[in-house]
Amino acid sequence: MTKPYKTDQEKWNKFPPGVQLKHIAAELSRATQASLRGNNDLEKSAYERAISLIDASIEDSQWQDKSMLYRLRDAVAALYAEKTNPAVGNFIFFKVMEDAEIK
Repeated sequence: MTKPYKTDQEKWNKFPPGVQLKHIAAELSRATQASLRGNNDLEKSAYERAISLIDASIEDSQWQDKSMLYRLRDAVAALYAEKTNPAVGNFIFFKVMEDAEIK
């Protein structure tokens, strides 16, 4: 059994919110690609990393309005808990990337 992914909070806080979102989006993309290939273990670990990164962003004081992060966490946790169509994860990935360009 592998150790759970742990984000280095101090290092994470040095990234601006837009960059943080791009890192989260990268994990969502990994999960989607793993799902399409039928690699459940890789998909699960990518979702776990995404949730860890979202949690680190929630802890980061750079984020004034954290409501989007909480909604994103709920959506990713639902994907993690329920085996859903990869299109859902792909949609969330593109939405996060879109928001990252705004930040």
